[in-house]
Amino acid sequence: MKNPIEIQSPAGAFDRSVDSASDSIHNVIDKASHAAAPAIESMANGAHHAVNKMADGAHHAADAVVHKGEQLHDLQQRLTVSTREHVRKHPFITLGLAVAGGALLGLWLNKKRDVS
Repeated sequence: MKNPIEIQSPAGAFDRSVDSASDSIHNVIDKASHAAAPAIESMANGAHHAVNKMADGAHHAADAVVHKGEQLHDLQQRLTVSTREHVRKHPFITLGLAVAGGALLGLWLNKKRDVS
C-alpha cells in the first residue's frame, strides 16, 4: 500500500494547474504591456503636445484681448478729451444738440407707445 503522504491528491493537481495557468496569463499580460508601452507613450506624448498647443492658443487669445482692451481704453480717453474740448469751445451748439436729441428721442418713444 501507498503511504498517505505519497498519494497525489486531486486538489494538488488542480493547484498546479491553476498556478500554471496563472503564470501563463501573467506572461501574456507582461508581453502585452511591453508591446503596448510604446503606443501608450506615443499617445501620451501626442496628448501633451495637444494640451501645449491649446495652452499656447489660449495665451495668445488672452494677449490679444488685453491688447484690444488697452486700445479701447486709449480710444475712450481720446474721445473723452475730444468731447470736453468740443463742449468747451461750442457750449450753445452742444446744448442745442442735446435738446434736439432729447426731443427726437421723446417723440420716437411716444410714437412707439401709441402704436402698442
